Amino acid sequence: MTRSLRFGTSVYGHKTATELLDFARRAEAGGLDVLTVPDHIGGPAPFQLLAAVAGATERVRLRTYVLDAYFWNPALLARETATLDSLSGGRVELGIGAGYVQREHEVAGLPFPRLSERWQHVQNLVTGVRRRLEDPEHRPEPVQRPVPVMVAGMGKRGLRAAAQLADVVGLTGAMAVPGQPPGALTLVDSATTDDRVELVRSTAEKAGRQPELDALLQRVVLTEDPEKAAADMVAEGAASGADWFTVELLLDSPFVLFAESSQAAAEELIRRSERWGITSWSTHTPSADALMEVAAAVRAR
Repeated sequence: MTRSLRFGTSVYGHKTATELLDFARRAEAGGLDVLTVPDHIGGPAPFQLLAAVAGATERVRLRTYVLDAYFWNPALLARETATLDSLSGGRVELGIGAGYVQREHEVAGLPFPRLSERWQHVQNLVTGVRRRLEDPEHRPEPVQRPVPVMVAGMGKRGLRAAAQLADVVGLTGAMAVPGQPPGALTLVDSATTDDRVELVRSTAEKAGRQPELDALLQRVVLTEDPEKAAADMVAEGAASGADWFTVELLLDSPFVLFAESSQAAAEELIRRSERWGITSWSTHTPSADALMEVAAAVRAR
């Protein structure tokens, strides 16, 4: 398993093209396998960002993590995907989700229906895009046939859809906080992860499928005092109004990683991979350097 694990980071938040491309090259040279971009109004356009990264790298996979399905229709998304796949020599992984930021839909003049309708839209979008990309007459022509599709979520409805549709099921590790406004999220604990992974496995098995599991590490911190790092994150959340985090939750959740060293972090990730069958780990840009150290330690075992 240590040889087959993949590692990735987002490429997001850089102020200049030079910073972006330098970071992408360093991530590839540092042994990461996947570079990802999100899809938010107020942020850079995902396909243009990945096209720039494609020109500066040679090996890394290029993943949208994840597109808000309501921002796209099948024909236009197939065109964007095929163009990037052609430009990159066949390195695209198309990540799609149901969207969770209502304000972004309002700004874009798009509906924000109830969750069940948004997941139905994801299913329709994935089906339509796949049909177009697998058509030998589609132009532009993608290199990969098929282009791998990730569907990401953490709720039961979303993970059922992902298990039935996706080549990669993205475990985001975040769920809505009951009683809080839309968009307020908390992290999932180990017991809930057991339940969600079993749901993915059973749903996929019934559909005759075996998707890969990717988990999003919201933070990776290598420190002499993991409990203090967790306490600092709790305080950070409370200062921003997210006062539902606890040290116990953060030290238990599979979706953050606090460890005393890269070797200890590697052992912990391997343990999690064996427990849940996760073969791909990704994180956000600020934690990229720490994850590079962990990936190197995993592969040195």
